Amino acid sequence: MPAAKLALAVFALILFAAPAEAATGFHGKVCGLVTAKQAATVRGLSTTCTNAPSSQGPGSTIYVGKWAGKTSTSSHLQVTVSVYSDTGMLQLATRNLRQGLPGGPAKRVAGIGGAAYEATGAGSAGIHFIVGKDVVAIVLTASSSTASVDSIAKTVAAELK
Repeated sequence: MPAAKLALAVFALILFAAPAEAATGFHGKVCGLVTAKQAATVRGLSTTCTNAPSSQGPGSTIYVGKWAGKTSTSSHLQVTVSVYSDTGMLQLATRNLRQGLPGGPAKRVAGIGGAAYEATGAGSAGIHFIVGKDVVAIVLTASSSTASVDSIAKTVAAELK
């Protein structure tokens, strides 16, 4: 009987131990979360995106997509998705959503993910939000328009559901 219990335990482990991104709608390619058509609506932003190699964070895997500006002074967009496998670190990240935003005080935003905060600073706008086990940070430089950031955030949140 012990061999049968071991086999059952191994089977359960294989069945339920899926990768972190399998638990969400996200599959590691940040560039696929924003369409070229949507990127084109941001003045001066290139429609070409580059996915950076994933990296490990505390209890998470971090994925980054970058859209360069058409010129050195044009808008640049960075979308970072941190997929959490550790629930304690996810709770900490959720409590810290207001931190690390550009410039002024963060304000709560409704209708984007489970919780969202945005802020603008000198020449940039950003938003942090959570969808399930995914924490997203979006920063648009050379812009202080939260309208563009909110629009992109709504699209990304819908893709992650």
